[in-house]
Amino acid sequence: MKGHNNPPPLEAMSLHIEDLFALVSGSTAAPVTNDEQEAALDALLDDVRKARKDADAQRAAEKKPHDDAANAVQAAWKPLLARLDMGADALKAALTPYREARQRAKNEAARKAREEAEAKQHAAQEALRKSDDLEARFEAEAQLKQASKLVSSANKIDRSATGLRTYQVAEVADRKALLQHVMRTDPDALADWLAEYARKALPAQLPGVTIRIEKRAA
Repeated sequence: MKGHNNPPPLEAMSLHIEDLFALVSGSTAAPVTNDEQEAALDALLDDVRKARKDADAQRAAEKKPHDDAANAVQAAWKPLLARLDMGADALKAALTPYREARQRAKNEAARKAREEAEAKQHAAQEALRKSDDLEARFEAEAQLKQASKLVSSANKIDRSATGLRTYQVAEVADRKALLQHVMRTDPDALADWLAEYARKALPAQLPGVTIRIEKRAA
């Protein structure tokens, strides 16, 4: 059958790697107790490393045409997308001042509407409290309804679209306060960050850090 004696690289490497795994599994079941066992495992480690290198090289070779094609597509479209992003940013920058001014006007209109509504509500409630005259009470109730409409109008002003989007931007104003908060509420995250910081600083010695020397199989 065609391809039987020369299987595809992935299939051939898969068979070889599975054989190596079987050897590793059988060879590591018991601890090493003599030089012969050490030499055998060291030779097997060399085989595993070579297989890893060969497999990765074959993967890279098979992937390269796809990477080249993808990079070519990316390179062709990237300038166009960048120009569109730049254009969008320029348009947003031009629109923002006008929309901010419109937002301020809207906020002012809503504020005035609420103040008017509150004044009418207060006056109507006072009229209802002080008057026993049916006609006066009827008029006061009408004023209360009108005040309720003004409140609804103010709420509609608040809900109207302005074309602005709200973003949250975190700025650390007090590092010490933030650090103390993290130490109280999420010490593990802080410990992980500090451990990574100390690792990146090696071989430098940092305050509060102990450097431990470990020996591992090469």
